[in-house]
Amino acid sequence: MNAAVIGCGNIGGFYDTPSSDAILTHAHAFLDSKKTKLIACCDTNRDNLEKFRNIWGRDIHAYLSVNEMLQNEKIDIVVIAANTASHYEILQEILTNTKIKHIICEKPFVSNLDEYYKIYSLIHEKNPNLLINFIRCFDPSINRVKELILKEKLGKVLQFSSRVNKGLYHNGSHVLSLVEHLFGEITDFKAMNATILEGDAYGSFWIQTKTADGVLTNFDGSEFSLFEMEIICQRGVIKIHKSGFEIKVYKAKESKKINGTKELILYKEYPNTLQYYAKNSLNFLLKKNSKEQMESHLKLSAKLLKIRENLLQGAL
Repeated sequence: MNAAVIGCGNIGGFYDTPSSDAILTHAHAFLDSKKTKLIACCDTNRDNLEKFRNIWGRDIHAYLSVNEMLQNEKIDIVVIAANTASHYEILQEILTNTKIKHIICEKPFVSNLDEYYKIYSLIHEKNPNLLINFIRCFDPSINRVKELILKEKLGKVLQFSSRVNKGLYHNGSHVLSLVEHLFGEITDFKAMNATILEGDAYGSFWIQTKTADGVLTNFDGSEFSLFEMEIICQRGVIKIHKSGFEIKVYKAKESKKINGTKELILYKEYPNTLQYYAKNSLNFLLKKNSKEQMESHLKLSAKLLKIRENLLQGAL
């Protein structure tokens, strides 16, 4: 399948190189797959296009215009990794004027609810195989955690907590997608305190799902990236740290230090499969062709937009 990347930034092609062990970019995922060949890239910045082609191949055709690329290339699968403000127009262009079936769109999906409802109708008219790239939902080790939770290997989930920096709609959306992936649909969301900065929300939030409740805290101003979640169960704790690159499970065992008490002992550590997140997402799209997953993430995207809108209006 002929592949194209729209948006030649970090996740498009700059987080890694063809010689990297990790597969962190869509360009690398296309290069690694036997099913795809990267033939085109598009960006509004000429320097980004040149840098992208220098890394991934001078034979890749470069375009400054999405419309021009779509008119001149026969594309079977496309990644939208441009800024969020451009997603709606790019999706509309692809769905209206091409027969491209496979689409990976970076999160956040679109910028506002008006865009969402218009593109939602077009998606159901054109019926693409669409993946919104909430990367942890496609990660093998995260899915082993999900199985552990579903089978209640540590008993029932008592509560979860998560800490993340950057905005609720941007980085926080990864937390909320993981929450729904592990615990079921979010049924209630309340702000305990919230600050609005540059159109996004920061603060502490209470989340209720079908099977567990928890807290999300996010903040601005740090000089490092943070994504952590801890899941407290009846007989142990699951710790998802270092953005999900480190996942450890602890079980409650009789303490050797204090008689009559139990302490948490490392039970297992899952492999670092998130280092292949671009590959994981592509494989899911091409193997699963999951309409159920698409609908779930479309619904979550609408929920995120409504939450942000309510926060901006001071309603939560």
